[in-house]
Amino acid sequence: MSLFANAYGNFLSTALPYYQAMPGIVTPYGTLLKPGGRIAAYVRSTGAQDGEDHFASSGMLVSTINAGLARCRASQNDIVYVLPGHTETFAATGSIFGTSLVAGAQIIGVGSPGATNNPTINLTHAGASVALSSANVTLSGLNIVGGVATATASIVASAAGVSIAGCFINLGGFALGANVGVLASSAPNFSFVGNHYVADSTTFMLNVAGATSTNFQIVGNMFRQAQGTSGGSFVGGADTALISGVCGFNAGKTATAGTPGTGFDLDAANIIATVLNLENYCTDNVATAGVIATGAIFS
Repeated sequence: MSLFANAYGNFLSTALPYYQAMPGIVTPYGTLLKPGGRIAAYVRSTGAQDGEDHFASSGMLVSTINAGLARCRASQNDIVYVLPGHTETFAATGSIFGTSLVAGAQIIGVGSPGATNNPTINLTHAGASVALSSANVTLSGLNIVGGVATATASIVASAAGVSIAGCFINLGGFALGANVGVLASSAPNFSFVGNHYVADSTTFMLNVAGATSTNFQIVGNMFRQAQGTSGGSFVGGADTALISGVCGFNAGKTATAGTPGTGFDLDAANIIATVLNLENYCTDNVATAGVIATGAIFS
């Protein structure tokens, strides 16, 4: 058990009830604390606010996500809560998390994704990225904003069991060109669920690549292609029979009518048997509601 007074999520640092048969503990903000896990830290760049003496006295409040990750135990499902008002800017080549990310860490933003006070990561360098290279990591509820043209993918999942859920991702303020915004490379059981994602790419907004990218879930997202001339696909995949998974109930919108791109094309000829494309809605027209697309978007 942690030495921190409120390490198990009780806001007032009092003891939680013990239930022998329960599989986990429900913590603040509705997050399930998985068996064996604990709250490792709370993160806010602006420090403690009025009425938050409990954070200062317990030592649980830190100013960066990496400082919170440093408190996580590998493969124990520990949680780092990122609080409203937190902002981090990464202006260098490499990943914002560096070597701090450990397997099983859950980075949970507390707020409303897209809101101006929602926890935000700003990428302001061509080589900056959010690299999720440790297994079973969860990234949820954050704003992730790109500020310059990128030489590589801005978000990269390259380990098993990575989950990106409920985030507002805005890479549409600059031209990605032929680069992708989000890359799942050799990442089995990758999950991309319930995100609002804006990008400016001539190829893929999200690309699934690598022979071991099996059993992925790309479900319930809103994709908005910001490329104003020749937009690329919302979701694409390597042309191989080995990748597999589900791409369903997503919605996509291109920036300019008459430039539909290729939509959700994970059911290309060579992989249609292993990828389920299910009711993905597409439109390239401001005045229409869109249509279901099996592969190519309809104009």
